[in-house]
Amino acid sequence: MHTVIPNGAEVYREAYFRGLRPDPSLWVDQWADEYMRIPRDTGAAEPGQYRTSRTPYAREPMRCLSPAHPCKRVVTMVASQLMKTQIALNWIGGLIHMVPSNILTLLPSLSLAKRVSSRISKTIKATPVLRERVAANRSRDTRNTMDTKEFEGGSLYVTTAGSAANLSELSARYVYGDEIDRWEVDVGEEGDPIELAETRGSTFGRNAKFYFSSSPTIKGASRIADLFETSDQRYYYVPCPSCGHMQTLEWENLHYSANCNVVHYQCAGADCDVLIEEHHKGQMLARGEWRAHAPGDGETIGFHLNALYSPLGWMDWRSLAKQFVKARKAQKRGDLEPMQVFYNTRLARVWDSAQEQTKAEVLRDRARLEPYGLGAMVASVLMLTASVDVQANRLELMVMGWGVGMERWVIDFQVIWGDPAEDRTWVVLDDLLKVRYPHPCGVSLGVLATAVDSGGHHTDEVYQFCRVRRWRNVFAVKGASKPGKPVIAQRPSMVDVTWKGQTERNGAELWFVGTDTAKDWIYNRYPFEDGPGALHFANDLPDEFFDQCVAERKVARYIKGHKKIEWVKGKAERNEALDLMVYNLAMAHYLGLNRYKEHDWQRVRQALAQAGLFDEKPVKGERITAPVARPQPQPEPASTIVTQPQPTARPPQRRSSTSGYLKRR
Repeated sequence: MHTVIPNGAEVYREAYFRGLRPDPSLWVDQWADEYMRIPRDTGAAEPGQYRTSRTPYAREPMRCLSPAHPCKRVVTMVASQLMKTQIALNWIGGLIHMVPSNILTLLPSLSLAKRVSSRISKTIKATPVLRERVAANRSRDTRNTMDTKEFEGGSLYVTTAGSAANLSELSARYVYGDEIDRWEVDVGEEGDPIELAETRGSTFGRNAKFYFSSSPTIKGASRIADLFETSDQRYYYVPCPSCGHMQTLEWENLHYSANCNVVHYQCAGADCDVLIEEHHKGQMLARGEWRAHAPGDGETIGFHLNALYSPLGWMDWRSLAKQFVKARKAQKRGDLEPMQVFYNTRLARVWDSAQEQTKAEVLRDRARLEPYGLGAMVASVLMLTASVDVQANRLELMVMGWGVGMERWVIDFQVIWGDPAEDRTWVVLDDLLKVRYPHPCGVSLGVLATAVDSGGHHTDEVYQFCRVRRWRNVFAVKGASKPGKPVIAQRPSMVDVTWKGQTERNGAELWFVGTDTAKDWIYNRYPFEDGPGALHFANDLPDEFFDQCVAERKVARYIKGHKKIEWVKGKAERNEALDLMVYNLAMAHYLGLNRYKEHDWQRVRQALAQAGLFDEKPVKGERITAPVARPQPQPEPASTIVTQPQPTARPPQRRSSTSGYLKRR
């Protein structure tokens, strides 16, 4: 068989002069209308020639994505199935054809990356101008694989955003990030993946362009919402078919019958009382226009669109009304997940589960009415526990009082400033844990059990601190964020301790805390103002403390097709107070207070029984304040603190364990 050897000089000359030709002057939307084909084997509802007129709202985002447009970043916060992925495909196709360069496509998971890569491959195969430029898919050719597709002038990379290596190993002029709200929060502890992705285009300067799209998730933790806030915030205005009033389609203006068979949209015009029929939507979309609501940062253009704009034949208003009614019924039963899904995927709004929770302002106002301050307590307090949260530059301590029916009082809250890697910081904490608090009956109460968080960057320091204080019920704990876990494990796990260059195997106890279960218990009892389970706060706690108490929200997420209910907080919010309450609850369960009956509490009362025991007037005591720089010898308790022995009625030992260090001492 005769093999034809190409003329290398001719191939080089042709490529050279092709590179000298100026880029086509087509915008991405014009290119899509002329060249883009939607393949039939992708399961698309409308395969064949792509038509921007079918989704007129998609024209402006594609224009902004064109290389000739001066913007640097395009953000689309839109409902599901509203062409955000097709816009990306049109953009990628136009880049390969007109201005080839490296393109990086990032997805939240490997499975989704494979599906998108398959869709891109089918689109390239169905579009002639792309098929002739991208290397053919051959079994032994590495130029067209699942994650890499080479073409003249660059390559297309399709990968996940969950690996720091994926975001740092290559340079790309164009970056597309899909479903960014499902990305990892901190990729390999190297920072925000959005910033890491944009650094891939830093060498291209103003010629780089980034496209981020997603449906939003929850308030305070939605990346797409944060990006949209920095943009010029464009909304799609459509005219009323009757009065011509330009307006955005809002869910609140949609009216429907009880069975959702009759659905109309109320015109927002002041002088118009017309109920718009859905068959007018095609005309309204064609005459619509994008309008900015904010000045933005000068380089980011953002688009917001909800499912009410879905073209005829896709998601109709009747189906949306039925979905909302179903979600509302589930919400009344206590299931918030369907309403969250509706808000995120249909309305393109962030979900704020806090609207169903007790607000920080409610807790703050309630605290200001309490009769006691930090360091004091009321007569109903019968036992004390403590918890410690370890941060990079400080320790935070909370002492909580417990009464009949697990009623709780925040007795003390202090911040110990200092590096947890230094011994002097732990010396201050040790002194504070020895403080006894005055009780109205005349005795002084000490802390019965203490939980120290070991999940941070100072794990060995926590292990060593708790190891030598096991006899004082000072425990290292770690949160286990899994539904159904008990508040505290039945028995501890033995862990290795590395201290001053030496490692002792199984030298310390580690107790796992079911944080999801504990948070459910705490949040469900926030509305209680008095009685069993109620939480009381010292009246002089700072305002920020109460914000931390409600910093987390319970949301539903889908991971690999499986629903997962988890507690999340906003990126800028702090939750130390909530964590401290969780660990205090764990210590209460360790002491067995959750199993106390009335006669058990009565026994504790009798041990404290003295004159004036149940007077509601709290005794003002002095508390030891943690020094900031170097610890000094702590002063003796004030004269108001009676130094008589601790009441003998101690809670029964819930668990017993042996520690190796005790045998060696």
